[in-house]
Amino acid sequence: MLVPPIAAYLAWRRRTRVVAAARKWGWGLGVAALGLLLYPVGVFAAVEFLPELSLVAALGGFMLYFLGPGASKLIAFPYGFLYFMIPWPDTLVETLSFPMQLLSARFAAMLAGLSGVSVQRDGVDLHTPGYSLSVAAPCSGMKSLVALLALSALVAYIASGPRWKRWGLFAAGLPLALVSNVGRILCVLLIAEVAGAEAAAGFFHGFSGVLVFLFATLGILAIARAAGLQLSSGREGAGGGPEGPPATGIRSPRGDAPPAGSRRFVIGPAMCLAPMALVVLTHGLVIAAGEAGQNAASAAPDFAKLPMVVGEWQGRDVGPLDDLSEQMLRPDAYVVRDYVHSDGYPVSLSVIFGHEKDTFHSPGFCLLGSGWSMAGKRVRSLRLNGAGEVVRVNELLVQRRDERRLTVYWYASSAETTPSWAVFQWRLLRNRLLDRETGGALVRLDAPVIESEAAASQTIQHLIQELYPHLTSAVGI
Repeated sequence: MLVPPIAAYLAWRRRTRVVAAARKWGWGLGVAALGLLLYPVGVFAAVEFLPELSLVAALGGFMLYFLGPGASKLIAFPYGFLYFMIPWPDTLVETLSFPMQLLSARFAAMLAGLSGVSVQRDGVDLHTPGYSLSVAAPCSGMKSLVALLALSALVAYIASGPRWKRWGLFAAGLPLALVSNVGRILCVLLIAEVAGAEAAAGFFHGFSGVLVFLFATLGILAIARAAGLQLSSGREGAGGGPEGPPATGIRSPRGDAPPAGSRRFVIGPAMCLAPMALVVLTHGLVIAAGEAGQNAASAAPDFAKLPMVVGEWQGRDVGPLDDLSEQMLRPDAYVVRDYVHSDGYPVSLSVIFGHEKDTFHSPGFCLLGSGWSMAGKRVRSLRLNGAGEVVRVNELLVQRRDERRLTVYWYASSAETTPSWAVFQWRLLRNRLLDRETGGALVRLDAPVIESEAAASQTIQHLIQELYPHLTSAVGI
């Protein structure tokens, strides 16, 4: 919420020089049109960050149209600062958040141990004698990372000093976000040890985020001072000051300089209102188009049709997902079942079906978050019986203490399978845009490594060969 007014203030301080240097640039309308095209794409494909990106990109196009490239350079940072209010793409968030979860949990457990608190860590789960804490995605520090990067960028912009030092100050936002998140988790563990679990899980758990962010802010200012950077409220007006002498040579067709006040009065509101009006119009057209033809949402599969007995395998439903998994994944339908071969070898099957991108993730992250370590990973092709169909799957070998486990999984959408999460997400996006069936599924099988990895892999492959016809015909994935 603070990003737009800060950007507006920084641009306002350069208003005289910007208005004096303004020249219309027709290609700016093309940039604005491309920005507006992102809006319906984001709405139809349910890509959360594209509508926000569309507004900022369209604003940039109109800025180029009304001001021209030369004047736009004068407010390049205030405009670029607006991009901090756009949510990051899901792929980037998932790529960054889980490593931050693991690092935060690891360092917090280590520091708590040095402080005399007995902590057992299983992945992102921390356990003390009287308290348990899971460093879930909301506690990964991603929100702090975005906020601190924006703050460090702002401080680096208004600071005076060598450019490499100011870039270094901006880059310091990443380690500061990790350090602040570790400090927050450590404080929660220490409060739980001293005052009890209720005190740690109550008011302090929420307030600690604000408190740690304040300390991180002081850390950015301390780094700036240690680097010899001088904070100056007037730096954005350098080269004439925020109200310095305007550039010369801007004339009206008659040769008279246009009144600065009148130009400022027209350019400012036009730049702000034009993209907003067009986005509102585009939104109305998108809604009308959506009412005219809705995406063909796939019906949720009936997993009751998946047989309990297949070949030499006997199945047993395990039960519903736990509340945390249900809340995070929000699947439309799912099945969690254990199959046991006639020789006693067990294999766990889980199939998650849904229409939302957030429903699907890499099982490798879950395994690492549960305390398993990756011992091996490969993509292999499984040849199925019958028509010789081949399914490419991921195969993970994980280990926790003396226990080893083999996990095989793949993704399915519109009769297409892939081991790649990114390809699967692209297919979901493509199906939404092309008004196809928009559902998808994650199929996962787990087996303990009893004799050897090869034996576990062969056992899982045997169950896949027995179940695959039922998954494609009876269940429909």
